[in-house]
Amino acid sequence: MRRWKKLVLAAASGAIFGVIVGILLSYSRGLPRIEELERTRMAESTQVFADDGSIMGGFAVEKRIVVPSEKIPDIVKKAFVVAEDRGFYHHFGFSPKRIIKAIIVDITKGRAVQGASTITQQLARMLFLTREKTLKRKLKELLLAIQIERKYTKDQILTFYLNNIYLGHGIYGVEAASRFYFGKHVWELEPHEAAMLASLPSSPAKLSPYVAPKRLLKRRNRILREMAEEHYITQETYRREVKMPLGVVDIKKRESRVIGAYFLEEVRKYIARKYGPEKVYRGGLRVYTTMNLRMEEWAEEALRDGLKALDKRQGWRRPKRNLLREGVDPEEFEAEEWKDGIVEGKSYPAVVLEVERSRARVKLGKFSPYLYLKDAAWTRRSSLRSLFKRGDIILVKVEEKRGESLKISLDQEPLVEGAFIAIDHRTGEIKAMVGGYSFRRSEFNRAVQAHRQTGSTIKPIIYAAALENGWTPASIIIDEPVSFVDPWTGEVWEPQNYDQVYKGWVTLRRGLEESRNVVTAKLVAALTPQKVVEYARKFGITSPLKPYLSISLGAFESTLLEMTSAFTVFPNGGVRIEPYFIRKIEDRYGNLLEAHRRKVHVVLSPEVAYQMTYILEGVVQRGTGWRARALRRPVGGKTGTTDEYTDAWFIGFSPSITAGVWVGFDVKKTLGKDETGSRAASPIWVEFMKKYFEGRPVEDFKVPPNIIFVKIDSYTGKLAMPFCLHTLNEAFIPGTEPKEFCTEEDHLHVLDYYHRITPQE
Repeated sequence: MRRWKKLVLAAASGAIFGVIVGILLSYSRGLPRIEELERTRMAESTQVFADDGSIMGGFAVEKRIVVPSEKIPDIVKKAFVVAEDRGFYHHFGFSPKRIIKAIIVDITKGRAVQGASTITQQLARMLFLTREKTLKRKLKELLLAIQIERKYTKDQILTFYLNNIYLGHGIYGVEAASRFYFGKHVWELEPHEAAMLASLPSSPAKLSPYVAPKRLLKRRNRILREMAEEHYITQETYRREVKMPLGVVDIKKRESRVIGAYFLEEVRKYIARKYGPEKVYRGGLRVYTTMNLRMEEWAEEALRDGLKALDKRQGWRRPKRNLLREGVDPEEFEAEEWKDGIVEGKSYPAVVLEVERSRARVKLGKFSPYLYLKDAAWTRRSSLRSLFKRGDIILVKVEEKRGESLKISLDQEPLVEGAFIAIDHRTGEIKAMVGGYSFRRSEFNRAVQAHRQTGSTIKPIIYAAALENGWTPASIIIDEPVSFVDPWTGEVWEPQNYDQVYKGWVTLRRGLEESRNVVTAKLVAALTPQKVVEYARKFGITSPLKPYLSISLGAFESTLLEMTSAFTVFPNGGVRIEPYFIRKIEDRYGNLLEAHRRKVHVVLSPEVAYQMTYILEGVVQRGTGWRARALRRPVGGKTGTTDEYTDAWFIGFSPSITAGVWVGFDVKKTLGKDETGSRAASPIWVEFMKKYFEGRPVEDFKVPPNIIFVKIDSYTGKLAMPFCLHTLNEAFIPGTEPKEFCTEEDHLHVLDYYHRITPQE
């Protein structure tokens, strides 16, 4: 009886196989040309690299990184062969035995065709066919597999397959999967890691190490055993590797806050604009940028902390959410932000469990720390009960974490926005770009997209124009109330100093150091507003400007990028190199698509550029940029504040880098009384520069050979005498230095000669 069944089964199998051959011949027409395999454009991730060659991010519909055969180690190839097609090296595209068995099983069970595909068949389906489970598609797959086997070697087929196979979490190919799961290249994988990747194709979602680690571990170990049975690894290796944990990268840590999100978005927009969206997400481009990861992180931290500090000065805002009002038990609540664990130095939402006058207990993940009144001192409240109540969700910062105990302080997410940009002025490379408090909160890039009134940050351009047109750092301008009739508007304009004080004789240097509005307005009137606009264009400002006298106070708008680029002229010897953020772009095969060529503009003579640098150093040493003195390094810069304190700026430089900060709201409104560029913006710049200078040798600004230093009275602008109180070695171009000596009578022309009035802006 059994023999009779075997004969029937054999006959049926032969008949089925004959039918298959006939059907294959009928479907041979109209199939894709197999030669297209080499030209098939697998969707490959576009990778973006930082200035040190490390990956800072990428863009993809399908995350894929194609690697050649020689980069894929033998252990990886063998792991996939064992897992997916043990007869791969012996069949000619398909396995008749497997197909017939699968068809019989499916017919008897009344379901669609059971999977019995070889690696070659899987490749044919990936590249040319759909995933529908029909007999028609299966037969086309089989025929294409035969053609592929005739055209390519086994190693070529396996390489195509390993670069295209889906391995979960949007990842395609073994190189992208290796980086995703293990944080290393495919050629660095150990046998147990190769076996884990080979475990995924059959069910990537259900076998994910982040979903079913126990199931995956079991399948991985079975593949390792089969590799040992095939003598691909030794028994000793097998015994060692099965003891290894999965060892995958913590997905929560990897998917936490992205460094350089605003920078990355500018890269994406540039590629999409020039090459089209298809290239961005499927083209496999290699984009090499100028971003320095450390500088970017310093910039983001400095801006975030600075905006929080400003916001706290404006006072406490009551919590918007209370769990009791929502009918939620505070003890049972779990915040999404807690799932990654609690890390020292970061801020998290916390649930208020109980409140007393001087302390409150909160829930923060698995912790229940106390928040004390002294840790909320910035609110200027005498009781915590006046701040929040049970069930409120508040923001706290983890100041210290020791074992199971936390020390926390009250925090608050700021409403105010800001931007930061840093440029290596020697090369024009943008090293850091932060477009706001949080990219997740707002993708609008305020560093390059926001046009805001510049305030006094426009003044160095005006003073540079004056130095090139007959003035010197010692030239005297009378600081006194003045009225102008603007020839362009016909309106009477009366500029006023920030402190409402008028000092009489003021040197050009002091006019800029102390940001004297009247002095600047007089310079613009003497130069003409048209000349100032002309110079602004030379400095690279392309935003709309009009030749009005009010340009002297920064009434017109520009971007932080434009203004910061303009300041690079001073420490860079009068030369402006156009800022850029992409060094080069290559296609997926390593062919160069574009490489940046520096665009250099001579703006000022080296002598005037140095004089301006020296004066802007004075802004830090004696003027409105005084907070940067804490750096104890040669730096220069300028503050800027607009009417009603709506915009706060600080742009400064060292001998090697220029950086700019803007702070404000997206909709123009006041930052708060006395929130000037000095108070709101310059501390952010200083915090960044502190980290930038760590470990760097002290570097001085280079003095051009055609500069002489002459000791003068910096208040009267004349040659210093022994009785002068405010002396300075001033920088002059030979022949422009003062010839007269200072007298005691000259001192009387200066309001604050004997009683210094400190600038406040």
